[in-house]
Amino acid sequence: MSRRLVEVALPPPLARQLTYAVPSELTETVGLGSVVLVPVQQRLVTGFVVAEDPPAGDLSERAIREISQLIDGTLLSPEIVQLCHFLAEYYLAPLGSALAAALPPGVHITSRRRVRRGTKPPVDGLDPLSQRLIDEVSAAASPLTVTTLKRRLGGRGLEAALRRLSQAGAIDVQPDLQDASVSQRMRQTVQLIDPRPAEEVAAELSRAPRQAACVTALAAAGGRLPKQQLVEDGYGYAILQALQRRGIVDTVDEQVIRDPLANLTNLDAPDLVPTQDQQAALDTVSAAVEKSDSTPILLRGVTGSGKTLVYLRAIEHALSLNRSAIVLVPEIALAWQMVRRFRTHFGEQVAVLHSQLSLGERFDTWQRLRRGEQRIVIGARSALFAPVRDLGILVVDEEHDGSYFQDDLDSKQPLAYSARDLAVVRSRLAGAAVVLGSATPSLESFWNVRRDKYRLAALPSRVDNRPLPTVEVVDMRQEPFQRRERVLFSKTLRLKIHKRLERGEQIVLLQNRRGFAPVVQCGDCGESVECPRCGVSLTCHGAQIQDLRCHYCDHRQPVPDRCAHCQSMEVKLQGVGTQKVETALEEQFPDIRVIRMDVDTTGWKGAHDELVERFRRREADVLLGTQMVAKGLDFPDVTLVGVISADTGLHMPDFRAAERSFQLLTQVAGRSGRGDQPGEVVIQTRLPDEAVLQAAARQDFDAFVENELVERRAAGFPPFGRLVVFRWRGDQIAAVERAAHEGVIRLRQTCKPGVQLLGPAPAPLARLRGRHRWQALLMGPSAQALRQTTSTALTSMRQASSRFDVDLAVVVDPQTTM
Repeated sequence: MSRRLVEVALPPPLARQLTYAVPSELTETVGLGSVVLVPVQQRLVTGFVVAEDPPAGDLSERAIREISQLIDGTLLSPEIVQLCHFLAEYYLAPLGSALAAALPPGVHITSRRRVRRGTKPPVDGLDPLSQRLIDEVSAAASPLTVTTLKRRLGGRGLEAALRRLSQAGAIDVQPDLQDASVSQRMRQTVQLIDPRPAEEVAAELSRAPRQAACVTALAAAGGRLPKQQLVEDGYGYAILQALQRRGIVDTVDEQVIRDPLANLTNLDAPDLVPTQDQQAALDTVSAAVEKSDSTPILLRGVTGSGKTLVYLRAIEHALSLNRSAIVLVPEIALAWQMVRRFRTHFGEQVAVLHSQLSLGERFDTWQRLRRGEQRIVIGARSALFAPVRDLGILVVDEEHDGSYFQDDLDSKQPLAYSARDLAVVRSRLAGAAVVLGSATPSLESFWNVRRDKYRLAALPSRVDNRPLPTVEVVDMRQEPFQRRERVLFSKTLRLKIHKRLERGEQIVLLQNRRGFAPVVQCGDCGESVECPRCGVSLTCHGAQIQDLRCHYCDHRQPVPDRCAHCQSMEVKLQGVGTQKVETALEEQFPDIRVIRMDVDTTGWKGAHDELVERFRRREADVLLGTQMVAKGLDFPDVTLVGVISADTGLHMPDFRAAERSFQLLTQVAGRSGRGDQPGEVVIQTRLPDEAVLQAAARQDFDAFVENELVERRAAGFPPFGRLVVFRWRGDQIAAVERAAHEGVIRLRQTCKPGVQLLGPAPAPLARLRGRHRWQALLMGPSAQALRQTTSTALTSMRQASSRFDVDLAVVVDPQTTM
């Protein structure tokens, strides 16, 4: 009888798939997603079972080695393993890196092996290394890791000694994937076990009043309380022990669920009746849930049209069919409003997953989802891999947002992927409906509707037919100077702010640059102060005590007294950041209350939610911030939105610059007039005739799209073509340049017809965190042509880069060419 074979993915740096045989005793327990320990040369390595019954190829039956040990049989579901296969293949990433992205918190792609004394005594005549190994393990108060033993005894021959002693039973070697810090948190709980009524028990204890009072307290709390709480309330250990001896109470260990939503204040959300448009969209989505139809549905609704109600009712329908839901949001810290509404509607069924949670909170949430105790998860990119049972619907809110694209520029094992696009893949694997919602859809999603790859569900009007805000574009070139600088607030915006303050209405102001001044520049020679590690302009922070900061590596230094290039004293602060706007508001509007929301004010857990709730409670007149204030916020008392400088980002050297600007302006405008009072928007610009600004002022998505599609088609950019960016990164600029040129030579040799290769050249961010960067751009008509071109050359390109001590990162379907 032939042995059962499986394919095991090994973690980086090996990053390979190898075939192994399953021992007969593990045949029933090893399956897709199992974590196993396998031999590789003379050592044992942790890997994942990623395929069953692979072809043996040229391997003989004898040459195929067996799995050494099963570590976890159910860590990743077959559905998630399939998703990781797609991620690795499409995005040209190591499968081990893709699997690592799907792992639960605190679990590592490689295991740490711990060694302890075995059950049998060591045999006589051990070699010196084995004897030293036994001595080290015997003397240790707790199990030692293999890494520690190698450091103490040397690595040569240690694996063989471990294997021999383990087989003899003299030592026990156990793999450990998980950090101790994320294990279950347990506590002792005291519970009433006497079946009699509490009053009767307390009466019997009349001569021990403290014991009687403890019984009464337990009964009032439902029969159980944490032991520590009882002790703190004055019921000491002696009292509890006496009650336990009498058989009245018992002490048990129970798990403490670390719930990040435990203290969340729910919104008082009314049970709204869907409008006609909402009901039509809901019917479309509900039918897809019932039929397990995974054809993507683009829910295009103007700002304030009630997309969230459609999500709620569609998920409610999925739950009625005993299925689960995943809701992706661009940034979970900005989506607490949605979390509150879902929690109010669905109670403890709702979980939240994101990187700002503690490892313990993420671990408990992951386990509850895995056990099916929670059926709805809301989160950012990583929630895509959540282990929900029987996924019925997957929602991607604000699907156009660039935050859905994962691209770690500096990681040694970079993994670049689009969570929005992978959501479509996971829904297909699960037979789930997928809804992509936005007021300003990405051009790719819009084009997929035109090509009938996606279905469209439209919400063309605001709830209750509230009007969209009126938008006024102000030409800042016509505004006067103050103190040799143009004013920050136009006359139009100043008057409208005054009116809102007088009427007690609220205001949202957008300035998409943080800090006080983005550039510190010499007035004589024009040189700006740059980061020594990144080669970008340093931003001035602080209105009074000023320092310069790099927004990429956080390098800091004081503002110089003179120019380092020409020694001039004419060092000036140029440009406008959120801090400068805040200072100007406080100077020009006495007693104004401002909440500033940017990276500098939201750097700790819960900060976004705290600031948003303060604004909701009317503790401020103005919410000022970067693009954070443009996403997912619903304040009925906001009747004015001001964009301080709409030109920021408009002419960045990136093919999506116009699209991003239109989306940002349209989204932030949509924060105005969502209540009973009509809203107004003021967009300040020095480029009033720009087509993007004019379309955003009219909130005319169709006009913007038609114009942008013409330009994209002419240039061959998405959605009419596909892109792959290659980035070479290293410490020595000459080595990076040589690696880039050699890599491009290899790419040219494999280019398929219709594929165009641009570069190599220094990246727009030519130096980042001390590392030099070059890049090349591959353009082609289809993803398949680019993948064939790239995959053929990629192995040799990486080998060539490693010779120069240079990293090569590959980004498929990049959101930016910067």
